[in-house]
Amino acid sequence: MTSTFLNRVGNWNPQLLREFRGRLKSRSIAATIVVSLVGQTLLGLVFSQQTYKSVLERWAGLAEAMIWILPFALFTAGSYYLVSDLNQEEKRGTLNFIRLSPRPSRGVLLGKMLGVPILPYLAIGLAIPLHIMAGLNSGMPIFFLISYYLLLAAGCFALFSLAILYGLLSSSRTIAVGQQSVVAVAFAGLTLFFLAPLYMTWNMAVTWRPLGISEWSAQWNPYPYAGEDQNAPIQWFGQTINQSAFFSHWFTLSFLAIATALIWLMLVRLFRNPNTTVMSKWQSYAIVAFLEPLVLGFFVVTSDQANFAESTAEAGTWLLYAFNIGLTIVIMLALCPQRASLLDWVRFQKHPQGILRDLVWADKSPAILAIAINLIIINALYVPWMLLVGVEKETPTVAAIIVLSMTGVLLIYTAVVQQIFALKIRNPYTWTMGGLGLWMLVPPIMLSIVSIVPDQVPAAMMIWTFLGYPFSDFAEPMVISSALVGLVAQLCVIVLLVRQFQNHLQNLSHAQARPVAG
Repeated sequence: MTSTFLNRVGNWNPQLLREFRGRLKSRSIAATIVVSLVGQTLLGLVFSQQTYKSVLERWAGLAEAMIWILPFALFTAGSYYLVSDLNQEEKRGTLNFIRLSPRPSRGVLLGKMLGVPILPYLAIGLAIPLHIMAGLNSGMPIFFLISYYLLLAAGCFALFSLAILYGLLSSSRTIAVGQQSVVAVAFAGLTLFFLAPLYMTWNMAVTWRPLGISEWSAQWNPYPYAGEDQNAPIQWFGQTINQSAFFSHWFTLSFLAIATALIWLMLVRLFRNPNTTVMSKWQSYAIVAFLEPLVLGFFVVTSDQANFAESTAEAGTWLLYAFNIGLTIVIMLALCPQRASLLDWVRFQKHPQGILRDLVWADKSPAILAIAINLIIINALYVPWMLLVGVEKETPTVAAIIVLSMTGVLLIYTAVVQQIFALKIRNPYTWTMGGLGLWMLVPPIMLSIVSIVPDQVPAAMMIWTFLGYPFSDFAEPMVISSALVGLVAQLCVIVLLVRQFQNHLQNLSHAQARPVAG
């Protein structure tokens, strides 16, 4: 029977069969079962010893604890297994062998996702009956249990897709993470301390709130996680998304589906060609067009309370500003081709009339114009929000300065990053991320230490605007004038950097043409 099952698995997905044969050893299975059962026993003993509580309260405590333990354990262990496996495959040289498989890339990657974390799947699967029994015995809403495991599966698929993407990146290029021996631990730590808490916090506040989980928890827990502040309506473009079970699930599952689809486009791309850019230019446009309205929608104020509207506008202005900078830098690092790709593009770019099309769509072409298009997509939503809702909606000039300063500094970053990637150096990602970090942090810290700030020296606004930090009280005309000078300085630097990069491309072109002429 086991042989028949394995044959069926092999016919459907040979990579999954390979993972099963490598991991489903008798000793590994026995150890996983023992760890899972011992963990459940210890957890059950903790709550069974609470004799000062009723039986229902003890069942409820056990069920509520497992609500949080299961995703944290599954997400952290599974992501560690996936990243570690891909790095080991790269180290052994078998990852390139897998890439040569005639099977579709999606099938191979799906086999990795289902097979590599098979032991964490087994451990969590053995704990599910106890969780369901505890939930039913304590009166947990049945629809919550159904939704819980539906969202657990969807979140697992999305997170493990991200883990595979991270594993492919860390195995094929050196980024700022360091040696390959620590990349799995790094991603598992990110999952444990950020991604898993974010997943649970969102679902508790939005997805599961209409199913009565907050009211159920309040019956047993003296310190419920659903306080009055967490019961406030959460809106997206004015639509409340945490009061209707249908709308909350539609929103969450739609986000996970779109995000996972975009990740898989990059996965298939990187799996077959590990030396290409992380995403294509059209994929970057799609990602920005997806994320910008998603985030901005939460800052659209519909409340009639003036204080709430004002605080949301102020927080939203700077949070969106920081989000847009962070998003653009990530897209920038994913889009800029390295020297070898630029050489290929220069070699085969023979028709000047096709240069503009290549700069917009071609993978190996420089990314400066593509980043400019992404900034247009971002500002197409950010500018109307600033003028209608933002903190400077009463002063369009200031709103324009804020947006232009962000756009200018990001174009400067792009030109510098693309220039670094075009150089003949090792580990361009390390140089790029280190350089950007120093540029973004050291100047403002030094200026603050020596008290060269716009509030004390209005002329200093020129420097802060040039650096991309137009944060000040614009009540004085001198501050606005200084900011405008900073914007002009940004424009001059952008022109100089682009011109320098054009000269660099011409030098590359001549270097390519010289052997042919000989």
